[in-house]
This record gives sequence, structure tokens and C-alpha cells, in this order.
Amino acid sequence: MEYAEYTSPGTEIKEYYVRMSDGVRLKAIDFIPGGTDNKKPVMIFIAGWISLISGWKGVLQEITPCYRTIYIETREKKSSLVPRNMNVSFGMERLRKDIGEIIDELIPEKQKFFLTGSSLGASAILEYCSLNQRNPECSFLIGPNAEFRFPKVLGDIVPAFHPSMYFAVKPVVKWYLKNFRLDKKNAIEQVKKYENTLDSADPYKLKANALAIKNYTVWDKLGTITTPCVIFGATSDTLHGTENLQKLIDIIPRTGYIELASNAETHSKKAGAIIVEYINTGKYKAILPHEITQ
Repeated sequence: MEYAEYTSPGTEIKEYYVRMSDGVRLKAIDFIPGGTDNKKPVMIFIAGWISLISGWKGVLQEITPCYRTIYIETREKKSSLVPRNMNVSFGMERLRKDIGEIIDELIPEKQKFFLTGSSLGASAILEYCSLNQRNPECSFLIGPNAEFRFPKVLGDIVPAFHPSMYFAVKPVVKWYLKNFRLDKKNAIEQVKKYENTLDSADPYKLKANALAIKNYTVWDKLGTITTPCVIFGATSDTLHGTENLQKLIDIIPRTGYIELASNAETHSKKAGAIIVEYINTGKYKAILPHEITQ
């Protein structure tokens, strides 16, 4: 069975599409462990920019046997179905709205739920939580980005860049990541993961999304978040810089911080086990305003 390796025996797996209010349909992979009922909370998992579910196998293997986990592939990914001849948005506000619509569609009103996301997905979760509408019990944020600022040269090139050229420059992007942003000697699996991600990207959606989040920032909204958040950082991660994590921790009122050794660890069973521990023990409830737990 497809996706069986992401969970344990006895878990029911469903794959379906969820229709958003603007007509875009998002792919969902729903892991439902045996004995699940409305008394157990649900986990919604929103991965990062164009990332693949294969990169989250370790984390999902820990969470899915314990809690119903709905893995959502966001609209910039190849799997999304975008209506023809429709000018749909790929901006952060739309991603935030997608989260709200998914929650309303898939989770009963009185059922508790958690949110987990990484990178762009974590940023969309922060955006959603700033509204304080239907709040999760806790949000687990892996390498969240509070802003997306392109270097000036990219800001000039991307708007003029035709998506069909993506395949010509993709080898250059891989070379750059491998040699300047990733540890090609000690993290071979990480290099392969990002190469597979680039191979699977839809260049048209990629460009639309890149232009929509250009110069995006969520800094001014973070102080309104009342949901407890657990932020995961990685000591040696040069792709997702940790410079802004401390600033995030200082601004979000209720924040726990977990620092792991590497980007690979934040995608591993170790990270998944920490998330399960926080939920099982209710540890997230102990996160007080501006009292950092580690």
C-alpha cells in the first residue's frame, strides 16, 4: 500500500483532494490509526516550500501511529489542481486561508487539533494563528521563516524569468545548494532530498508563489498569537538560518524551543518523538507567556 512505510500496521490511509473556496484542490494524505475517535486530537501537517512527503518519513512514522494525521500538500506543489483560466493567488494570505478552510472542512468543530509545519508551511501556520480564530492546542514549527526577502538581483530576474527556463537552470541551482548551502560531505541524504524536491517542482506554480511571497514578513503579527508554539531549530543548518529564531521566540508570547543537531534531525524520528511527547504529556500546556522552555 502506498504510504504504508510512513506509519504502522493497522493505520488506515486515505488519499483525497480538498477543494478550496477559490476552486484550487489540495492533495491530502490522511493517516487514521486504529481506535481513533473524536476524543483524540488530530494533527494537520503542512510541509515546506515544494517539499515532498518522503522527506518527512521519520517524523510521520512517530506521529501517525498515535494520532490521526492529515498531511496537506500546499498549492505551490505539483499535486495541486488549479482551474484553467483562473488567476488564483499563491500568496501567504491565501495559504493562511487554505489552512482555515481545511480545518473547517476536515475537523469537527469541538475536536481538538494540533498544527505541525516546516519552513513555508510553518510561516503559513504563524500567519493563521495570528488571527486567533479557531486555534490549535499547540503549533510545532520546524525552521519557520518570518520573512522572505530576495536579494536584489533575484528580485529583478524572477519576474522576467519564464518558467520553461527552470529546467535549464535547475542543474545550476543544485550545484549552488550542494556546494554553498548544504553539507555535501556529512549530509548526503539531505542533498539527495533537496535534489528530488527540485526535480518534482512545477516551475509555473513555483514562479507564481515566489513572486507572491517576495518581501513577505509576519513580524508585526507575531505578538497577537495566543497559541503555544514549539519551535525547532538546527545548530548546523545553513539552508534555514537560525538568525531570526531568537527574535521569533522573543516576540511570540508562548514559545518553547528545541535545538537539534542538524536539518536531518529536524526531519527525523527524534523530532517526531518530541512532538508526540509534548502532546501525550501535555507539556505544551506549561509554556507560559515569554517563559522559554527547552
